Amino acid sequence: MSSTAFFIGKRTIELSHKDKILFPKSRITKGELIDYYAMIAPLIVPLIVDHPIAMQRYPDGITGEGFYQKDRGDYFPDWIKYAAIARLAKDKVTNYVICNDAATLVYLANQAAITIHTWLSSIEKKNYPDRMVFDIDPPNARAWPSVKMLAKHLKTMLESHGLTPFVMTTGSKGLHVVVPLKQQQTFRQVYLFAQTIAQKCAQQQPELITLNVRKEQRTNKIFIDILRNRWAQLTVAPYSVRAQEGAPIATPLHWRELDTATLKPQRYNIKNIKQRLAHIADPWHDFYSKAGVIPTKR
Repeated sequence: MSSTAFFIGKRTIELSHKDKILFPKSRITKGELIDYYAMIAPLIVPLIVDHPIAMQRYPDGITGEGFYQKDRGDYFPDWIKYAAIARLAKDKVTNYVICNDAATLVYLANQAAITIHTWLSSIEKKNYPDRMVFDIDPPNARAWPSVKMLAKHLKTMLESHGLTPFVMTTGSKGLHVVVPLKQQQTFRQVYLFAQTIAQKCAQQQPELITLNVRKEQRTNKIFIDILRNRWAQLTVAPYSVRAQEGAPIATPLHWRELDTATLKPQRYNIKNIKQRLAHIADPWHDFYSKAGVIPTKR
């Protein structure tokens, strides 16, 4: 097995099979995935620091069998930080990886971890989320204009409650509207508030929006998914690569970018993200400084 030493921070990581194709049609290699995560680390790590994560791995590329890995592997180096968290249903624990530095991110990419998913809370206050997520999931590409309109409507509703919402493409089909929180309220409180907001949206535009979890019952409506606002649920990390052809990226946006005609859910990818970042300041650089508290009376 060929390997290459990769030096990052104070760590040396032995990389393997950098030329392996992970995205067959676009011919994107594992080496390119590693280089991307090394480059983007200063932006992604501050947004997931001290958060349990799950890895979506594709050792044989995206056309092979992929799997989610929550447990830290026994073979992981000692310097990879982790948190042992008890499961709710059984008398067992999961040793979640904590990605607090660029070296950890590069190590995971070398494990063909294409997508990073994160908890909505940190290990210090794991029962209190530090973000609330609205996943706007369209039935098809034709609904994209309505997805953008709905995101802006959510922004207005959330701001009316004194909150500061952020927006990003998912790198898949839709948008995420994400609200930073001060970790003063429980998952249940946050979930119930998100549910109230989503229900109001659905009541205002019943012909466009559904909260029905079952795809076959959505009747071509846009689904507002709030289910991830629960304990131990996961959401795709900002700037994470998605396991789809072309290596699209879940990309944080400025709100004004929703009015750009060229914006699509998979507009940004491994090939063009560097050019974007060279011309546009990170839209989420002040994410945590905008953390708010959901109102107790609705």
